[in-house]
Amino acid sequence: MILKLATKASPYLLALTVLILLAAVPAAAQCTNKPPAAGDPLHLLVLGDSIMWGQGLRPQEKFSTRVSCWLQEKINRPVSLHVEAHSGAVISNIVAARQFPTTDGEVNQGTPSINEELDHAVEFYRGINNAPALILLNGCINDVGVKTILDASTSLKTLHARAQQSCGQDMNLLLRRVRTSFPRSQILVTGYYPIVSSQTADNAFLRLLVKKLNNQGPDARQMSDKEMRRRLIAISEEWYTISTASLLEAVKLTNAAPELSAGPPVRFVEIQFGPEHVFAAPDTLLWNFMFASTNVSGFAKVVVLLSFGTAAYKANDHVRESRIKSCEQTYKKPKGVKEDKARKQAREDLFLICRYASLGHPNQMGALIYTEAIKGHLLNIIDTAGWKRDNNNHLTLERKDPQQ
Repeated sequence: MILKLATKASPYLLALTVLILLAAVPAAAQCTNKPPAAGDPLHLLVLGDSIMWGQGLRPQEKFSTRVSCWLQEKINRPVSLHVEAHSGAVISNIVAARQFPTTDGEVNQGTPSINEELDHAVEFYRGINNAPALILLNGCINDVGVKTILDASTSLKTLHARAQQSCGQDMNLLLRRVRTSFPRSQILVTGYYPIVSSQTADNAFLRLLVKKLNNQGPDARQMSDKEMRRRLIAISEEWYTISTASLLEAVKLTNAAPELSAGPPVRFVEIQFGPEHVFAAPDTLLWNFMFASTNVSGFAKVVVLLSFGTAAYKANDHVRESRIKSCEQTYKKPKGVKEDKARKQAREDLFLICRYASLGHPNQMGALIYTEAIKGHLLNIIDTAGWKRDNNNHLTLERKDPQQ
């Protein structure tokens, strides 16, 4: 409730709310409450991409964990958390073999898709003869393409069309499948946020970074630094606006479908980060490069710039070392396979993307904002859903749906 009021009042009040949360919540959230040993657990399912996975966060810091701990205390019942979300997941099914298989959700790969995550979840809950009481879900940014959002030459018309398709139509089809698979589950769909704004730092390092990200298209290469920055800010604002509107429309269409009306309504959780909370902004809620969170300046920063792309440069997230090890293992040179130059370059590019995958994702404080936004909706659900009683909804799906 505090967050809801703050976001509608002013960015300054939201900043104060963030400080209050930081003071009130331990650095590493733990489920300190002791639920009753007896009784069925309430099942919580997590589907989606890297944001829902909690890229760069330790398990106890992720908003899915925080929500499950909070729920456990509120309903005085055990909460069983099952996570299918992973970094890089897209909504649409990908008809392709996994060339670089991994079991680490930190390693960003398109597969399994979120539709496939749902299939896996159905089999999991069928195996325990239960269904999730609550489903946290997101998706569509990887379908639109992060490169599209960070490409200064992307037209707003193109971005608008892609976001409407992926965050609107594709999400609606996914939600219909989720609702059909779990007819009585409460479903919360979380939104996204702007990535850059006018308050994103404008320094030599970030200008270099932007140029590296935009050195492919001829239109972007011809832009001045000022024009490139202006366009990236406009693209980011459009992304937030149209993704939010399209996800909300997908939720409304799902709720309006007569054949799905028996279940509880799907709810949309809007995430309201201010201009000061985006990447490299003064009060950012997103992971950044390590030096950006320090007072490094002058010659030391020049050294950092010259070493960009080497092992000397790191993101400031909490699991970077373990992720880098997973990235190295996943994208190492395959044995017994002769790589041509293009294939080797593609594999090495994937490794670099994996290494810095946390950049622009919610940090510990960003995850707290997501937690509070979700809790605001759950406060209106707990009593009416009967979660304080052992009344799990059992799985009713007996066959795969015809859309697969």
